[in-house]
Amino acid sequence: MRPEAVVIGVGNPYRRDDGVGLAVVDRLRAAGLPGVTLAESDGEAVALILLWQCRRVAVVVDAVRADPPHPGRIHRMAMPEPGRVNRPGGTHATGPADAVALARTLGRLPQRLVLYGVEAADTGYGCGLSPGVAGAADRLAARIADELRAATGGRDQRP
Repeated sequence: MRPEAVVIGVGNPYRRDDGVGLAVVDRLRAAGLPGVTLAESDGEAVALILLWQCRRVAVVVDAVRADPPHPGRIHRMAMPEPGRVNRPGGTHATGPADAVALARTLGRLPQRLVLYGVEAADTGYGCGLSPGVAGAADRLAARIADELRAATGGRDQRP
């Protein structure tokens, strides 16, 4: 039996703040959320769909760009949210927004999908998050852990 919930961190750890989704997943591993699948992805649409299909709750975390930028600011969007057009841009050529559109067409959206975007300061080559984005990763991991405990009733979902 597949756990009801999945958290997918999207990003590239060798592009500084673009690795924020992966950093949030790392922090959640330390939180010990029984029965929640923690996954990492490069953001390719089909890979995301395969990770979240047949789930009751899916949470996706990715770095985003916004104008004007506020590095470390967290954006939250629960899906499906029809008609939403004004969203921060991702840091990948394709990503979660493309996966949502494709999954909607294919009927492969989870029952509840929450997208978190963390505004990036630096997506140049290198490892490690900028200070504002690292702080946001800490706050967001705690927020997601609380949200998942509430959504799953805190129960262990292991088979």
